[in-house]
Formats: sequence, structure tokens, C-alpha cells
Amino acid sequence: MSLPEVIEALLESNGIQYELLESEQCSSFYEDAKQLKIPLHELVRGIVIESLGQKRMLILRAEDLLDFASLNTIYGNSINIVANYQTLIVGCEAESRIPVPAIQNIEIVADKAVLNSDVIYIDAGIKGSYLRLSGEDFRGLNESATLGEFSCSAEKLQSIVRNDESETSNLKSITPLRIQQRVQETLDLPAMPVIAQEVMRLRVDPKAGASELSKIVSQDPSLSAQVISWANSPYYGYQGKINSIETAISRVLGFDLVLNLVLGISVGKSLYVPTDGPIGLQAYWRQSVYCATLSEKLCSFISGKNRPQRGLVYLSGLLHNFGQLLLGHLFPPQFYLINSYVAMNPHIPVVDIERYLLGISHVEVGALLMESWNMPSELTEAVRF
Repeated sequence: MSLPEVIEALLESNGIQYELLESEQCSSFYEDAKQLKIPLHELVRGIVIESLGQKRMLILRAEDLLDFASLNTIYGNSINIVANYQTLIVGCEAESRIPVPAIQNIEIVADKAVLNSDVIYIDAGIKGSYLRLSGEDFRGLNESATLGEFSCSAEKLQSIVRNDESETSNLKSITPLRIQQRVQETLDLPAMPVIAQEVMRLRVDPKAGASELSKIVSQDPSLSAQVISWANSPYYGYQGKINSIETAISRVLGFDLVLNLVLGISVGKSLYVPTDGPIGLQAYWRQSVYCATLSEKLCSFISGKNRPQRGLVYLSGLLHNFGQLLLGHLFPPQFYLINSYVAMNPHIPVVDIERYLLGISHVEVGALLMESWNMPSELTEAVRF
């Protein structure tokens, strides 16, 4: 594969030597880097933002966290990511993010840390292809770029995260101590919903069956619809007619699965959380159901006395990130900020971003809520870890 002509001509006219690397799978930016063994501190990533009607391309090291707060001090609070921005460079992929001002038609803003490397890898304009340049040549290509400081290095981020796990954070963050105190105050934690309380009573009743559970499910039309929908799913392959909640429970899904499914959904409905975003309500439930289904399937391969209750495994998968909903419920502005950071930094674990911003993560607050609701200790541990 050859370089797009405009890039090749630019490099040749500046007497720049380069190496072209091509990924075989071309799966994603970070997977390409892993396959090609490109160190993330030498790889440049580009993010297009828009503020007050003007688009800019930010470039920084691939391993670093893009600090949204720093951008706010530069461009104000009206910053949006332009995820669908298309490059208008002849011969280049529309999704490419080539960090070279001379061939871009938007302003490039370079984080100072990205200009300090001896070797730099950049997008070559073709999916799965990257250019290896010397740091000196890269700096020469970016002489006209605007300089800024809007990143947190991977080393600093990990240092902050480790400190938060052991001591009170000394980070200039959003009052982490106040957040921890508020979460720990029982009055601020939402009460367990009535339906969830009734389901919890069934869990410890050895005589309970499909009839008792169907009466509880029938109290909530949306829960009833979801149970019927699951029972009719091709995943379970039931050929008969499902005309009642009790039939769905007794003939298709089983008492244990429905009990834990209803418990997980009903506690989630008690919290008010933004719908959109990478950790919004839609993404939360999609990931939770996938995890619960996979966890239950993996559990089925465990034999003998070591196998845990499949229903409890399913519930743990369904609620393992429940603290995200609690953060969104208690702290909507901060939750919105976390969503922005996650969208800008998809390579960094969500818990690291939360601790960077809040001094606490969803795993801690989720476990606190599970304890306050007297959930099974196994479930609390699954949420915490």
C-alpha cells in the first residue's frame, strides 16, 4: 500500500524520512497499535472538537487522558466532540486524523507533551496505516500548530488512582470528601423499591414458586412486558404459546432467572439517570444484560460443589456496574462530566476517570448501596470488585 500523494509529496518536499506500518486486521486505533507494537506514548491521536461554531483538531499522546476541564479554561464550556467529522484531504480516508497543519483545513492544537518524543507515529491517511517519523521532523511539520496543555499523563493518572485507593486524594478534584460523605449517609441513598423488597422476600422463601413471582411481576406493566419479551426470544427457542407471566416463568425462563432479572431491573428503575452517553442508561443496560447472560453461561460450565447459584451469578452480572446509576442519580452534573471524559478517552478505564474527577468510583458507591439494601454478600463483592 502506498501513501496518499498529498502526504508523500509533503514529506519529500521537506526531506523527511519515514517508515510506513500497515495493520493486517485494521480493527481499531488501539488494536492497530497493539498489533504493530507501537508504544502508546509515541502514538498521536487526534480528536475534533467544536466550540462556538469553530472546529479544531486536538492532538495528544494516545496513552494520555484528554482533560476536559483544561479545555474549558481555553475555549469555554461550549465544547462538543465532532465524532463524525470527515477529512477532506484527497486520497485519504474520511475518518483519518492526520496531525499536520499544512494539509488540514482546520486549526490543529497540539498538546505540549506530544512534541517531546524522539519518535512519533501518526495516522497515515489510510485505515490501519501509520507513519513513523523522528520527533524533530514531527515538530517541524507542526511549527504552525497552536500549542496548549490539556492532557494528564498516564503516569500521573495512575499515581492519582493509586493514592485515591489508599489515602484521601490530594487531587484538585470535585470535592471527593464531600461526595464520599454524602454517599455514606444513608438518608441520601435511595430506598429499595417496593417490588424489589417483595422479590427479596421470595428469595428466602423455600415454598415460593412461579405463581407467587408472577403476582409480583404483574404489578408492573413494563416488567411484565419485558419478561414476556424474554420468554419469546429466539435465544430460548420455546415453540409453544406464552399467554401469561406464570407460563413464561414455569415453562421457559425458570423461577431463579426471572426472580433475579426482575430484581435487577426494578432496583435500576428507582434511579433517575441520563439516557445518552457512553455510560448513560441505554449503554448501561445493554452492557449489563450482555454481562449477565455471559456470566450465567460461563457458570454452567463449572461443575461440582464450586459452582455458585446461577441466578446469583446472573444478578451479579446485571448489577456489577450499578454504582454508575447511583452516581448519575446523586450527582447529575458530575455524571455528565464523566460521560464527556469517557467519550474523549475511550482507552482509559472508567473507574480511573471517576477517581480522577471525583476521588471515588462507581464500584465503591455501588457496594455501599448494596450493603445499605442488605443484598447478598456475594453480590456486594461482585459490585465492589
